[in-house]
Amino acid sequence: MSRRRQPIIPSARKRTLKQDLSNIIRGSHRIYENRTPIQLLIIASYMNRLKFIETINAQVRWDEKHCKFSPGVLAQLLVLLPFVSALRKIPLSRIHEAYSGIDLELLVGEPIDPLELNDDLFARLLDRLYEADCSKLLVSISFSVRLTFNLPENIVLHSDTTSHVLYGDYIPDEGTIPPISITYGFSKQKRNDLKQIQTGMVTDGDGLILFSCPLDGNKADCTYNNEVILRLKEIYGPEFSKYIYIADSKLLTKPNFDSLTQSVHPIRFISKIPENFHKKIAEKVRVQAFEEDRWVSLGHCCNHPDPTNSSEYSVFTKKVSVYGHPCYVHLFLTSDGEKKTQKAIEKTESSLKDLVDTLLKKEFACEPDAIAEMNRFRKEHSEDLVNAVLTVQKIETWKRGRGRPGKNAKPPVLVVTWKIVLEGIQRNEPKIDEKRRRASTFALLTNISPDELSSQDILRHYKGQIKVEHNFMLLKEPLVAATIFLEKPERIMALMTMLYFSVLMHGILRVITHIELESFETPPKINSNNRPLVRPNSDTIVWILSLFTLVSGEDGYYIESKVSDRKGQISTIFQLTRFDLDFI
Repeated sequence: MSRRRQPIIPSARKRTLKQDLSNIIRGSHRIYENRTPIQLLIIASYMNRLKFIETINAQVRWDEKHCKFSPGVLAQLLVLLPFVSALRKIPLSRIHEAYSGIDLELLVGEPIDPLELNDDLFARLLDRLYEADCSKLLVSISFSVRLTFNLPENIVLHSDTTSHVLYGDYIPDEGTIPPISITYGFSKQKRNDLKQIQTGMVTDGDGLILFSCPLDGNKADCTYNNEVILRLKEIYGPEFSKYIYIADSKLLTKPNFDSLTQSVHPIRFISKIPENFHKKIAEKVRVQAFEEDRWVSLGHCCNHPDPTNSSEYSVFTKKVSVYGHPCYVHLFLTSDGEKKTQKAIEKTESSLKDLVDTLLKKEFACEPDAIAEMNRFRKEHSEDLVNAVLTVQKIETWKRGRGRPGKNAKPPVLVVTWKIVLEGIQRNEPKIDEKRRRASTFALLTNISPDELSSQDILRHYKGQIKVEHNFMLLKEPLVAATIFLEKPERIMALMTMLYFSVLMHGILRVITHIELESFETPPKINSNNRPLVRPNSDTIVWILSLFTLVSGEDGYYIESKVSDRKGQISTIFQLTRFDLDFI
């Protein structure tokens, strides 16, 4: 006989929990505590230092008597939204859910019930922001960041573009011209089936956004560069000449070069040289460099190189004349060129073998046809890094009738066909040498004298373009703007501007933390698994901050840690982020 299972008697703690949950479900118990993630508190303090709410209110049309919330308050909530959670995307219609249980008075300076936040409020806000000139709003705040946070001057400007896919048709009303063209274009997200817009962004050398704007979905990078140079001339005036404008190879066109150089105050620039630019000047310098073999070793690049993983560089510098203006070509030789070349050889050989396999299956009725096809194949692949060694072979086959032969069976017939035969794969050494030279070198053009800026500094500044790419990665995180769906192009432009502000806050957080880390004799062990925190990106910093919550209720305030062994780290974190209670 099986024994009957004895009922489990719940512990006193479990009985209390069940009773409390039962009371909450029946509504007899109210929760008065708000829990505000620390990252929201710190980012809000940065925005308050920048007078974000006041600036928006001063530049956006609104009626204080008839508006329950000012546009500055609503805009600040939009900018803070990506910092609420990194796990999900939040549509405008559900912002009230995202801010549920958060003390909004700490974030915007006035008590707000999240249930009062609805998509109509934010839709009207986006309309007003667009009216106020989105890029002007961004510039009015972004240009005050270094002064506000006492950051050292930086004269480097990095510029680049990226694309954002959108869902929907976005067909403009008849007779109207939309402010940006939402259309198909080259998608950097590999979504050619969807329409898109683009973002053009200019940051300083630390990756802090200075200027950013939405662009037509099919705008060419060379056109964007021309337009943004003109805009920066308007913003900076004559002082633009003290900055260094850095962009990729799409910058170097004749109109853009003229815009940079043909003025009273020429603009200093650094850019990668396209192969066909100015009579293939890059290739001419490359040939000369390998002939003369006078490379100058630079070692590893850049600010914090890892000798085990980073490439070593050498440089060949030559003064040249470009459209009548003195410039300098810095041709850099990298140590990883051989790896790139070997990978290219392996890829070419694999592809060639597949094509040869198809070729060898063909049969030809006569030798001339086989030779013609073989020669066609050779010519088509003569420029490849590896070549197939082919020959033509005669195949003789005796063909008999089907079934068992009869008494008067026909004699077998000799059938002659021709096939192409592979004798081997051989390296195309001249092409491999050319590929090796190209894979291991790249040429930068600048109008800055080597006496003013060394080759190593030129390389370091150009490599800083990755900071713009990091901003684009933040912009494309699922929560922010990986894909966008809004009804009107004007609202898309306004929302993108708020997201640019969010990325700017990421940059401020990262730059301040890096500066403060330099004051520590040894890096504080507050990274994941309590490892040392060394040059963290902003996502890492936000993750660390998200482990702490400010709990506010009827009994006051206290900070709670999600991880018990991190409770003593909050003062270090506040020091690293320069958290100032005066701006809450």
